[in-house]
Amino acid sequence: MIRQIPTTVHLNRLYFELAKIGAFCVGEQRGWPYKIDNKEELIALACDMSRHDPRLVDVLAEFFVRKWREINPAKLRGYYKNMKTPQTVAVIMEFLTTVTKDEEAVYLAQYLTSGLRPVPLQFYFFNLYSVGGRLATRAAEEGVYEYKKWGFLACERPVINSEKRLMSGTFDNVARRNILKRLIDEKKEISLGEYLSALKFTVSRQQALLDIKAIGLIKHGGAGRAVKWKMAA
Repeated sequence: MIRQIPTTVHLNRLYFELAKIGAFCVGEQRGWPYKIDNKEELIALACDMSRHDPRLVDVLAEFFVRKWREINPAKLRGYYKNMKTPQTVAVIMEFLTTVTKDEEAVYLAQYLTSGLRPVPLQFYFFNLYSVGGRLATRAAEEGVYEYKKWGFLACERPVINSEKRLMSGTFDNVARRNILKRLIDEKKEISLGEYLSALKFTVSRQQALLDIKAIGLIKHGGAGRAVKWKMAA
């Protein structure tokens, strides 16, 4: 499907084509080495290219939240054999099902992910993380679950509604524990609100409190929501 590492020109053309089918993005009608016959082929190409441009994950996740009814799932699956990494479609489906309340959207996602297997563990985005760098460490230790489920490492949560600042993506127990430990290392003491903020409020206050107690933090000053927590001496 994807023939080469996409250039800025190729990405601009991709955004132009995605905008034509209703995606919230802007591009330019520039030359590129692809002849796209339908929206499903375009989506397959965009999913492959998303590993080269994090903005595409936002665009695709938001597009599916609004437009999933307009996609022919059988036709999209037909392009899997030509894709470099069809599991990228599965990742987008995870972000869809995390936020949707429509059972039919869930059924669509189940069909599009059926038969796919996780890839060997690897970073989702190419050339985004420097070896041993802060972002690489966070991706490995605090990775978003929707990527991890399919063998990828990434900590970027896609924005699916910029006006409401609504994002998709969750953190599993391992990622939450690592986030909490990082906060304690950096601040020495934290409030429940600070931990929830670091998690982008993806868990309840009750779950956050359970996490705090699970790693052995104890109360240290303050009252009510201003209570601080630190490691026991």
